[in-house]
Amino acid sequence: MINAPANLPFSDSLLVDSATGRRIGLRVRLPVEQKPSGLILYSPGLGSGLSNGAAWCAAWQAAGYVVVNLAHPYSDESLWNTTQASFQENLKKALSSEQYADRAKDCSAVLTHCLQDPVLKRYIDPDRIGIAGHSFGALTVQAIAGQLVGGQSLRDPRIRAALVFSPGAVSLERAQLMSTVRIPFFVVTGDHDQYVTFKQGNSTMRLGMALEKRLMIYEHLPVGHKQLLILSNADHMTFAGEPVDPERFSRDVHFASDEELRQWWRLSQMSMIFWQYYLSGPGQSNPEALTLLKKKLNQVQSAGDVLKFG
Repeated sequence: MINAPANLPFSDSLLVDSATGRRIGLRVRLPVEQKPSGLILYSPGLGSGLSNGAAWCAAWQAAGYVVVNLAHPYSDESLWNTTQASFQENLKKALSSEQYADRAKDCSAVLTHCLQDPVLKRYIDPDRIGIAGHSFGALTVQAIAGQLVGGQSLRDPRIRAALVFSPGAVSLERAQLMSTVRIPFFVVTGDHDQYVTFKQGNSTMRLGMALEKRLMIYEHLPVGHKQLLILSNADHMTFAGEPVDPERFSRDVHFASDEELRQWWRLSQMSMIFWQYYLSGPGQSNPEALTLLKKKLNQVQSAGDVLKFG
């Protein structure tokens, strides 16, 4: 089991995608040892940037993975910059239909960059690629894992496993499109993971969806290598994996910070067990190892958590 990570270094940079012209922020976390390792891409939620998911991204790095956080143009922290446009205008652009496809394309462009970069490629095993994301980042992961977007497939076959915090579908029809996903998929949500209000001064917008629409993602994934965790006493921003600014985001659950730290530790451990099996372990065809995977996850969950396998 991985303990709390040390303060391992990371480096920030900017990648300009030659195909789209989009300027994608990158935070690269390298493992201590230089050898071919798994690579995990991380797509943040709306209004969040490179620090999103830090609680588990740092843990994954400490366990020996290359972890690359993305900051997607228009839907990253620039959402809060109102020097050029109003907050409502920024939100409208960030939530436009084009951004759903563009964010998935960002991930594929970053993956190509990582596999071609002369330094990074020495750390990466191209057969061990995973992707994770929160909220808007979860929708991004759903698309790149195989869910159609506007009738278009954005699936990247180089990705071998996916993990989503606060996924969702606006309709049953959208959820049913998850049936085309063919990679191991870990769905993580919370018992209070529903809506969140985005705030900028007097401007507000309530976004999100009912918990049952988040659970539909798990329900419509193919039977096989899928897992579901419903974290006890957790709201939407529990899965930000970083301190939440109350001036920007509402919370539905209030508790001492040490309780949230314990939740983050649990999420780090359970996600690590998933990655270790599907990116570093025996793969999908070993029934004894799969039984051990389930046993390890059950050992980490708390009494109030719900854990399912399908």
